[in-house]
Amino acid sequence: MLGLVGVQGSITLAWVIYALYLPDLLVSLGFSKSLAGLLLLVEHGLEAVIEPIFGHLSDLSQRTRGSRFPWIRLGVSLAAILFILLPLVTLIFGPDQFGRWLLPGLAVLWASVMAIFRSPVMALLGQATPRPKLPIAASGLTFIQQLVGAFRFTAYGAILSLGPVLTFAIGSGVLAGAAVILRRVTPNTPPHPRSIESLPLMSGRVAIAILGTGISLGLALRFLFASVSKLFALRLGADAVGGSLLGFSLILALSALPAGQIASRMGNSKATIIGLGSTALFLALSLMTTAKVLFILGAIALGITFSLALNGMIPFVLETTPNHRSGLGMGLYFGGFSGAIGLFDFGFAQMTDLQPIIGAGILCFILASGFVFLGHSSQTR
Repeated sequence: MLGLVGVQGSITLAWVIYALYLPDLLVSLGFSKSLAGLLLLVEHGLEAVIEPIFGHLSDLSQRTRGSRFPWIRLGVSLAAILFILLPLVTLIFGPDQFGRWLLPGLAVLWASVMAIFRSPVMALLGQATPRPKLPIAASGLTFIQQLVGAFRFTAYGAILSLGPVLTFAIGSGVLAGAAVILRRVTPNTPPHPRSIESLPLMSGRVAIAILGTGISLGLALRFLFASVSKLFALRLGADAVGGSLLGFSLILALSALPAGQIASRMGNSKATIIGLGSTALFLALSLMTTAKVLFILGAIALGITFSLALNGMIPFVLETTPNHRSGLGMGLYFGGFSGAIGLFDFGFAQMTDLQPIIGAGILCFILASGFVFLGHSSQTR
């Protein structure tokens, strides 16, 4: 379990470094900062396709070789190498050289490679944890993801001060090291005599529920953070936004561990639906709350309920998906989630009016709860 937490933390760290440095790396080679947004849009589109493909391929590998690690090893090795190459391109080529185009190409390739191993890694959670304990195990992943991601709001200065080569080298080393540890603590399972093609397919209803959950939650997440950023500026002042977002993310992280306990006792799907519905409710109330103390208390409640919803997603997919299709299930979820992030960046990122942003977020949370209910009612084993 600790190996999975380490890989999750290293993935989050790599993306934090990438998002912080990419615009400056592009500018150093004469590109516009706006190219970073276009590259991220392309990357999310590619991830939406790559995730389910390699999730399915890892299912095949699990059945025939007793391990998902051939794909995890390939993805992590390529990602670690490409990651350290990104800043090196800026040292080798100048703004007037054709070789500078290697940077955006490598950036898209690195993001695509990162999508190769995420679904196979997360599918290992079902192999390592009894199903009733999945929410508790997932809480460790949620905790480290939100904890590492939280510091992007305030620690970017310290990260940037290290310089790109050292920072990317650290990110590359942490990713590779975490994967090595995960491999050593994860035993192979005996190959199954039946090919995966001869086993029952994932039902269309389950596939729609998982894909729909990924899409609606991805949009809900983006609308939520767009909402709270504007609300923090409006209620607490523009200078307080960075610290407030850090605090909000820390609430998500610290709430994950008790959320896992609650979901394990209550039932994960039920707890997740309650978390999604409560988040929609508190998001609506935040717009109407003007008193500073009540707003802060409401923001804390919003973070707690969203943590309950977010923590339940990977267990929801693993509980809903047949065991021999868990990689594909994770791929559909993460593919839908990545596609939704790209959709938001393409169609909604320029929204400025607070009420429509909050309204769209509430709708997405309601849709996500409906898809979770659909998946729960369609569980197949």
